[in-house]
Amino acid sequence: MTDPRGADDNADNDHDADSTDAADGPFEQPEPSHVFETPERFVVGTVGQPGERAFFLQAVGGGAVVTVGLEKAEVSALAQGMVTLLESVGQGSPARPRAVDHAPLDTPFAEDFHVSELSVAWDGERVQVEAGDGEQSRLRVMLSVTETLAFVNRAETVVAAGRPECVLCGRPAGADGHFCPRLN
Repeated sequence: MTDPRGADDNADNDHDADSTDAADGPFEQPEPSHVFETPERFVVGTVGQPGERAFFLQAVGGGAVVTVGLEKAEVSALAQGMVTLLESVGQGSPARPRAVDHAPLDTPFAEDFHVSELSVAWDGERVQVEAGDGEQSRLRVMLSVTETLAFVNRAETVVAAGRPECVLCGRPAGADGHFCPRLN
């Protein structure tokens, strides 16, 4: 059996990867709307007090600033995914450099979109980070191994700067305390 393009059902996509054929279906990802091949800066940052912080990824380069919102757990998962990726391609380092960009996010900024999809990939030389909103907005950032490790170090620092954990239950404890099930 053949499809309207003349290819049989068992054949892989025979058309050019660059073509934009609507028959390709929902599995085709749109081209990123924001691409940073050589970013001047790619960092995670927060706005607000611990317990009420909003987390953001920010890419800066070529006069453009793109800021996307995400959750704390997504920041942790992204950092861990980057480490795992580097280790799997033989680029992991047991003694990671401790250089951390401590500067705040570039301001003023507005959230360009809120992340619902994150991915990391290796292109043979660099780490490719993609973030999308599940619809049309996508951010792609290419990072060297050194830039990736610096991002991971900052992400770990930012995540750890939240509320301290309760010594009894491990839940976040704020200045006003919290309900601790171990004290009940």
